Amino acid sequence: MKKSLLASLCVAALALTACDKKTNEAPASSATTSTSTTTQPVTASLSSNNSADIKSDLDQIQMLSNKNSQEALGLQNKANQAAQKGDKAALTSTVAQMKTYINKFNQELDALKLKSSEVNVVRDKIKESNNLGIALAETSLESSPDKQKVTELQNRAAQLQKELMTEMQALQNQVKTAPAKTAP
Repeated sequence: MKKSLLASLCVAALALTACDKKTNEAPASSATTSTSTTTQPVTASLSSNNSADIKSDLDQIQMLSNKNSQEALGLQNKANQAAQKGDKAALTSTVAQMKTYINKFNQELDALKLKSSEVNVVRDKIKESNNLGIALAETSLESSPDKQKVTELQNRAAQLQKELMTEMQALQNQVKTAPAKTAP
């Protein structure tokens, strides 16, 4: 099996489990998602620089990720096994399952009632990363994958993962260092 295909599938699989990190760890990559990156409509204004809202929002994303982590790990293992065996039919089937999983995960992300603008940005990047992972896997599985497109997708996915890691670490540090509020 081509090394670029295996690398692409690993990136996509990594995206599936990225949010399965403890809240004190930064995600290596985000969960992979569908090709839709629409965000939930903002019906109320989102807070900015509010540590309590940020903590609550990060907790919501973490709970959602934890809830879905077993399915993501299972898909990651299936993709890795199929890639190692060079089983294109199994890979194609697994990528289709990953796409369904990502669509569902992205919808669940959209359904979260986030309060902070900062975590809303993170949610959008997680969904974008998920979509990139699926696009990368699908492109890599084409009979004649466009190497330039694969490289561009890989580079964008890596850049997005770094951005997510940096933003998540900064938000987690902000929450940790926020002064404790006392009740009036």
